[in-house]
Amino acid sequence: MSNWFKYGDSNSKFYHSTIRWRRLKNEVKGVELNDQWCEDSDAMRREVKRVFEDRFKATPDLGVRLGAVEFKSLPEDVSLRMVEVFSEEEVREAVWHCEGTKSPGLDGFNFNFIRANWETLKEDVMEAMHCFHETGSLPNGCNSSFIALVPKVKDPTTIDQFRPISLVEVMYKIITKVMSHWFKTVIPMVID
Repeated sequence: MSNWFKYGDSNSKFYHSTIRWRRLKNEVKGVELNDQWCEDSDAMRREVKRVFEDRFKATPDLGVRLGAVEFKSLPEDVSLRMVEVFSEEEVREAVWHCEGTKSPGLDGFNFNFIRANWETLKEDVMEAMHCFHETGSLPNGCNSSFIALVPKVKDPTTIDQFRPISLVEVMYKIITKVMSHWFKTVIPMVID
């Protein structure tokens, strides 16, 4: 840790060796396929795809019908609030409520960076939020995510011993936080 404080994030020999060590440590070198050890990356990719497609496939229709059920609806003023433009105060609050020290997103920035530079970045963040509000989507590149496999056990040998997580961009997290805050206020009005 002292080397980190001494050399910082510069592209020093220490920095590159740390990144190289971490990459090697996290690399999946092989898995058991049909009771045999396999290190072929194409075979491992096919097996990962198969396992997680099986795990996340749609469930069959359970025959539940809700035709005669009457659902509560929101009052008109609350419904209109749900389609209003995001306010700067809401967005700022969402940014400050996100964990700041977690791994940076695909763009390399975490929430501590955004908070520290809020005065500089807020116009761009708000422009992205308004763009999302108007179109319902973010520009290509802003909505990409990666699936990472996190080991459930110390030395995983099969695909089932990994847990998939999705690494999403900061803007998605901000939008989700703002909208979940909105939903939190209306859900008690429609669900007993």
